[in-house]
Amino acid sequence: MKDRQEVLARFGELRDRYLADRKDQYLSRRPINCIHNIRLRVKGKGHLGFCQNPLVLSKCGPHKMFVCNDEDVSGRCHVFACRSTNDSVERDFNNVLSSPSRCGNDYPKLAMLIWFLQDLEALSRASRFGQLVKIIGSSTWKIVTLRWW
Repeated sequence: MKDRQEVLARFGELRDRYLADRKDQYLSRRPINCIHNIRLRVKGKGHLGFCQNPLVLSKCGPHKMFVCNDEDVSGRCHVFACRSTNDSVERDFNNVLSSPSRCGNDYPKLAMLIWFLQDLEALSRASRFGQLVKIIGSSTWKIVTLRWW
């Protein structure tokens, strides 16, 4: 069986890697991450992103529509504002880890390590309990737990 410190080290590595990936996904300059971008369904095209920033729309002429659906366009945008912050991404990540079903669905390796660490903690509590029983003595313990047989 693996040592608790080894499992904690592996958990830390995986957690840091998944958090970095999540930050890259939610903090990058993509159209979906911009607060000015809304996704609308366009017949025959699926969902497209449209910029709703007044500065951009004022330069669009009479139609007042600007399609911002590519990373190239959002990467060059001067009014890009990200929906997320470092703190909000970390908070959301920690919320996912604290929910067993979401963690198991999104990050199964982390969920398995968390379960393993919790199981190790339960075993260590049980072994400490067993040591306590040996210290107290079996006859005294039977009286304390109301076991008379």
